[in-house]
Amino acid sequence: MTFPQYRKHHSGKNYYCIEDDIHFTEIQQIGKQTMAFRIEAKTFFEKQRIQDMLSLSGPYLESDESEFTAHKNG
Repeated sequence: MTFPQYRKHHSGKNYYCIEDDIHFTEIQQIGKQTMAFRIEAKTFFEKQRIQDMLSLSGPYLESDESEFTAHKNG
């Protein structure tokens, strides 16, 4: 698999740029605010979350760089 990979939550309020097996950036829309968090997965559960995103399990949908960037820039 090549990186980065882009995902979004089915709610449309969270967008993800997965940089590798243990790093991702999450964009959250809370009301009118947009917040960005860079996550380094250290625990099993954090690493499993990345694997769930990559396999499109549960609430995760495929996205792309332009959609991620549009939400990152508000």
